[in-house]
Amino acid sequence: PAPPPALRALGIAPPHGLDALRAQFGDIFEFLRDDGTLDPRREAGQLARTPLPFPIPLSWDPAKQVRNLLCHRRLVPVFPAVFAEIERRRLRGRIRTFGGCYNFRAKRSGSKMSTHAWGIAIDLNPETNGMGRDGDMASGIVRVFESFGLTWGGRWTGTNKDPMHFQFCSGH
Repeated sequence: PAPPPALRALGIAPPHGLDALRAQFGDIFEFLRDDGTLDPRREAGQLARTPLPFPIPLSWDPAKQVRNLLCHRRLVPVFPAVFAEIERRRLRGRIRTFGGCYNFRAKRSGSKMSTHAWGIAIDLNPETNGMGRDGDMASGIVRVFESFGLTWGGRWTGTNKDPMHFQFCSGH
């Protein structure tokens, strides 16, 4: 399928499935050490910081403000554009806290590597959008993220439902 209109100008489309994810964002498994840790060359070569157009309180320490994200370098133009659109639509107040972006770890619901490990996922408002629940993510926020090609975990079912989660891929 064609990339969503908001993505065409950015020249990137979300991959589908693990093989496409690895092809587009790098084979993270090549950087795994024998002890299960990640070789720092992966982070240095594939991750970058990108500024946010407005600060977001950190979920586990709301006194701290997140002003930039550590994400995959190919998404450096995407995340600021998403949040600029959220601000343009006056939805900024619907984002109460930031729960994370890059985090080298497995999925909480299984043994597969999380999309956070590639730096292509973000969690928002985790306090009220727990896994396996309906949550209260604003539909306008969901529409903006989806218009930029991110999949919303709130559309998943059962114990995998994850309404705090948005990821720049599908099928993983």
